Amino acid sequence: MTRQFKPVRFFVLMGVAAFIVCGVAVFYSHRTAHGTTVEERAAYEIGEKAGEEAPSGATLPTEAELNMTAQKCFEQQGSGEQLQNPSRPGGLEACKRAFEKGYTAGFKRTHPQQ
Repeated sequence: MTRQFKPVRFFVLMGVAAFIVCGVAVFYSHRTAHGTTVEERAAYEIGEKAGEEAPSGATLPTEAELNMTAQKCFEQQGSGEQLQNPSRPGGLEACKRAFEKGYTAGFKRTHPQQ
C-alpha cells in the first residue's frame, strides 16, 4: 500500500524548516556583528555606552581621539589589563575596532542629526 503525496503538507513543512534555518542564521550573524570573542563584545558594549554618554552638540571623534577614549574607558572599567594580553593575535586591535563600532553606534543613536 503506497502513500499518496500530499503537497500542502510538504510545502508547510518546507516553510517551517526554512523559517528555523533563517532564524538560526540571523541569530549567529547578529551576534558576530558585535565581535566574535567575549573581549570584543565587551569592548563593543563599553564603546556603545561611551557613545551614548557623549555630550549633546559633540561631533564624532577622529580615530586618534577614539583610541584615547577607548584606552581611558578600558582603564576605568578595569578591563585594561585583560585587553592588554588578548588570547589571540591582533586581539587588542580587534577590541579597539569593536569599541569604535560600538561608540559610533551609541553616538548615532543618541545624536541622530549628525
